[in-house]
Amino acid sequence: MSKRNEPEKSARTWLLGFALAAMTSSLAGAQELTPQPPKQQGGFFVPMLSVGQTLDSNLFFTQFPESDFVTRLNFGLQTGYRSTPFTIDLQASRAADRFARNKDFDTDNARTIAQVTMNAQASKSIALSLFACYLDTKTPGELNLISGLGLGRSLATRASVTPAFELRLGSRSTFIGAFPIAHDTLDGRVADTMTATAVFDRRISRRDSVSFRYEHRWFDFTGGDKTEKSTANVFMLGWLGEVSDRTIVLLRAGPRYAKGAYTAEILATMKRRLNRGGLLTLSYSKSQATTLGKTGALDIQSLVATVATRVSRKFELASGPGIYRNSLRGKNLHALRLNVESLWHFSPWFHLGASYSFDLQQPDFGASGKIRRPPDRLTDD
Repeated sequence: MSKRNEPEKSARTWLLGFALAAMTSSLAGAQELTPQPPKQQGGFFVPMLSVGQTLDSNLFFTQFPESDFVTRLNFGLQTGYRSTPFTIDLQASRAADRFARNKDFDTDNARTIAQVTMNAQASKSIALSLFACYLDTKTPGELNLISGLGLGRSLATRASVTPAFELRLGSRSTFIGAFPIAHDTLDGRVADTMTATAVFDRRISRRDSVSFRYEHRWFDFTGGDKTEKSTANVFMLGWLGEVSDRTIVLLRAGPRYAKGAYTAEILATMKRRLNRGGLLTLSYSKSQATTLGKTGALDIQSLVATVATRVSRKFELASGPGIYRNSLRGKNLHALRLNVESLWHFSPWFHLGASYSFDLQQPDFGASGKIRRPPDRLTDD
């Protein structure tokens, strides 16, 4: 492939990643540093073991904080096969928690995750992909990435699958289709979400492309004292531009029709490559999503910045502040999240990490008062 075509391929890959990220609710409010296995071709098998201790100053995330030391032991593995026409990646892990004071909460099933990612190049013009994941966790706040809302300790589950395909229509046009499905549970409440998505992308210059996007969303909430079903139709125009050799900007906006009213849907994101392999991302989003434990689709606005940098050859640092405004039936719930993490690769097989997290939010929609959680964690991998 010529050097002239390399930016075009990079931009389209980046656009597809953004499309799937938005549909599968993976816009994280903080950057997470984790050791990555080598991306070698062929088969691979990577066992993983981590031991960490957290000082959680608000264990149950209430207005009456109770602190405890939590020690987590996590076993996992990653295996699969990588090649140019076909890649499959399987990951699984399970974590056990031990509490210094609240011994009744000791569990061997604190967090279980299993996921598979498959990519296939069916032909020169057709690429297929599939992502499926099952996760259950006793810290459900980790699943509320779009809303940024913290929660107390309770068993939550998420099962999701996202089939997608990319069809290249000549050298400048691409059609992307996807159908993500998610099933969430928490305390007897169930939220089912489906989204049919179609994206047409047209490159208009070496550095710029425009797109048209349509989404039809289905929401179904059951359990608890309320049930609700709703749909939404979203039409968006987008622009993706490589404004410099290190910076990419995505702007996407359009109307959303839901619950008998029109409102705006917006996504504005800037990614900039920093020195030493670092990455800065700044994103504003005005969209719609579910959150665990609540009945009804939320209107969400968020402003999130993530930065990851390599301080030295073996030491990485990342931070991710986020501000969130969630609305449900005319009531608002504001939240603030901050996460700072570091990772020291002192050997090929062992790593040492430390992190600081801060959460601040209202107790509920329309409620007064504040809940905050500032835990510290030291981890040996």
